[in-house]
Amino acid sequence: MKSRVLLFVAALALAGLGAAAIMAYVSGADERAVAGKRAVEVLVAAKAIPAGTSGERLRSGGYTERVRMPVGTVPADALGALNAETDALAATAEIKPRQLLLRGMLGRPQRTTGGLAVPDGKLAVTVEVTAAAGVAGYVRPGAQVAVFDTFNVLKGRPGVPSGDRLAEGAENNRATRVLLPRVQVLAVGPRPAAAAEEKGAEAEAGRTLPVTVAVNQDEAERLVHAAQTGTLYLGLLTDSADVRPGPGVDNPTLFR
Repeated sequence: MKSRVLLFVAALALAGLGAAAIMAYVSGADERAVAGKRAVEVLVAAKAIPAGTSGERLRSGGYTERVRMPVGTVPADALGALNAETDALAATAEIKPRQLLLRGMLGRPQRTTGGLAVPDGKLAVTVEVTAAAGVAGYVRPGAQVAVFDTFNVLKGRPGVPSGDRLAEGAENNRATRVLLPRVQVLAVGPRPAAAAEEKGAEAEAGRTLPVTVAVNQDEAERLVHAAQTGTLYLGLLTDSADVRPGPGVDNPTLFR
């Protein structure tokens, strides 16, 4: 009987040591992850951060927390602290919990005009795109997109597209080029009141989707002209996406 008790006590002791070892392993996981590597402190979202939250509010509202990460895994624009400079900025889009805070996520506060928040110095322009051209519905307010334009060019121009336009529908060569490398999406679809008014025309409205973007005057002029004379297509961008204007492609150069 006495030997059974001793065995039971020994088993409990071993179980306790095993649990302690597991806890020690887990608690040291973060330290091991950066062991032998230079670590840096960065900010992550402690909870969901609504679009428009000011930098000052981020500092005082418990929205962020510091974590240590190996330098090699941290983007160059990751934020390590919030200060007086970031106090004057605001979140340009919703930031999800545990998401790493990047400098590009903060921008100048937007002012509301006509019921729509528009960045200072910009104007809002709406164009219509098809569901596919709108990245199948994945384009949302706050997203960054590239705008492509497909248009008619003079027939008989081989090689690089000339950019010379003809009337829509004419029999000629077609070309596609980057029109605007990066613009911010302000809204997708009509405003709620307008959507209710157009409910009876669902079949017609379902063919295209209004997308409102923030642009300067030069961008607005080119975007409006392209919408009237060509076909627009959107490309959803990441912070690291590198899209630049170029010669594009046309029918003869599509498979060059």
